[in-house]
Amino acid sequence: MAGVPIGTVLAFMMSVTALSLPSIIMLSKVVKPKLLGIFIGIVVIGITITGYLFNALQFLLV
Repeated sequence: MAGVPIGTVLAFMMSVTALSLPSIIMLSKVVKPKLLGIFIGIVVIGITITGYLFNALQFLLV
């Protein structure tokens, strides 16, 4: 299979929606900056792990 690995595509699609500038601006009006930083950190770590996991297990999925 040629092209971009499925984990990379999945991580990119999740990060575009979860960490977009409009969503961060809306969240910053509701939560405190420290909590917003924790949220962004957890989301980045979770998306990164998901991308690596799907790339590692890609041979089982295709």
